[in-house]
Amino acid sequence: MPMRHQKKAFTMKTKNMISAHCFILLASSSISAAFVSPPSNPISTKIHHPLHQQLSSYIEVEESAVRDTSSLTQWAEGYGAQTVVDFTTYDGVDIFAVANEDIPAGSAIMYTPANMFLSSYGAKEEFGTLEKAEKMIQELAGPEQFPMFYVFVKLLVEYEKGTESPWFPWLNSLPRVFDSGAAMTPTCYDCLPPLAAKYAMAERVKYINCKQALREVDFISEDTKKNDAVTKWAYNILGTRAFEVGEEMVLVPLADMFNHGSIPNVEIHYDEEGSCNAYTTMDVPAGSPLLMCYANPYNPSALFAKYGFLDENAPATFCKIMDIIPSTENRNLGLSFSRMLFYHENGGISEEVFDVLLFEHLSGQGQTQKDFYNACMNGDLDTKAAYQQQYLGDVMGRLKKHVDSFLIELDKLDEKAASKDIEKHTRIPKIMAHNAFVREVFLRVKENSIDPVIGYQ
Repeated sequence: MPMRHQKKAFTMKTKNMISAHCFILLASSSISAAFVSPPSNPISTKIHHPLHQQLSSYIEVEESAVRDTSSLTQWAEGYGAQTVVDFTTYDGVDIFAVANEDIPAGSAIMYTPANMFLSSYGAKEEFGTLEKAEKMIQELAGPEQFPMFYVFVKLLVEYEKGTESPWFPWLNSLPRVFDSGAAMTPTCYDCLPPLAAKYAMAERVKYINCKQALREVDFISEDTKKNDAVTKWAYNILGTRAFEVGEEMVLVPLADMFNHGSIPNVEIHYDEEGSCNAYTTMDVPAGSPLLMCYANPYNPSALFAKYGFLDENAPATFCKIMDIIPSTENRNLGLSFSRMLFYHENGGISEEVFDVLLFEHLSGQGQTQKDFYNACMNGDLDTKAAYQQQYLGDVMGRLKKHVDSFLIELDKLDEKAASKDIEKHTRIPKIMAHNAFVREVFLRVKENSIDPVIGYQ
């Protein structure tokens, strides 16, 4: 899933939907408005699928291993999945869903029965409360990481079963190569700008937490616990393919076959049984990728750190100003990674950047600062515009210093990255591509928004 692109959050309608999320399965060849209900029997860890006898006995997780998608269709149909999409790849690594014919907006393109999902809720029901592991996770990260850990354990349990796992055909089709923050090394973090490095390291810390708590799970073998390749693979599957639904985390086989797009063309919905239905939201020509939105498209650095891909079509990026005090007033004015933006296409600057920087500039002018803040909060556009015009040169001066210094920092990071051995540090090219995207946006902001104003001050 190196090329993956966007996914949405979903509303849980029933308790059973905790085990849900969308995915695409290759099953049929024509569009239909609705799908037939599948067999009601859930996947059980006691089921021995006849297809398993034809497959290799274990999953190779080394990066050189080839993804085996040859059995997915038969496996999916056997458990009641129905769909009208095809899978394709440009590079042999990222395999994703495309329309197999012209698909009109509002068409049903996939039905996935809930019996195929993996979830933190289901894992906890199966294993019981893992008290010792939870205690360690609580100390390391807090209870919010409990759901992730339970799905992590579930993946390892199924991995150890090999062909005896009902999910084996799906597990054996999953990626082995990841470029997410959890897969990066300290050298990688050293070549990223501060915010992107922070996001990436946070992903790595989550993996380490899961790895440490795994010591307290007695039904996972010691060989698996000590096998970094296996535990990293399992965590990266979870970190790049799982969805948060309410307070739970879910994995749905093949859900990630929808790539990310800043302008998605697919939405998913759940029925009363918790099964997943996907529909097109616009006309999709034959051969076109079917896209969802994974996360906020205005924060491509966060997407890069979590999923390992660069969304080159991201409409904007955070302005990278990191030294502002996160006061209540600043937050109300728009201090946020998703609101203080530099725009990609035209080099524009979001209003929140001006508001927060001007409020900070007025910090030594008590009543003036208060009047400006009240104007912003009360929607007094005339007063607000007057302050912005009066202090435009000061705000733009601050922005110019920031942009110029950040561009210099990017140059230094590129020099550092270029000195690394990419045979050893294979993620460096993607890191440099991320930095190049940020540089492009900053240069456009400088040329189109800052320099023309500063030139007249």
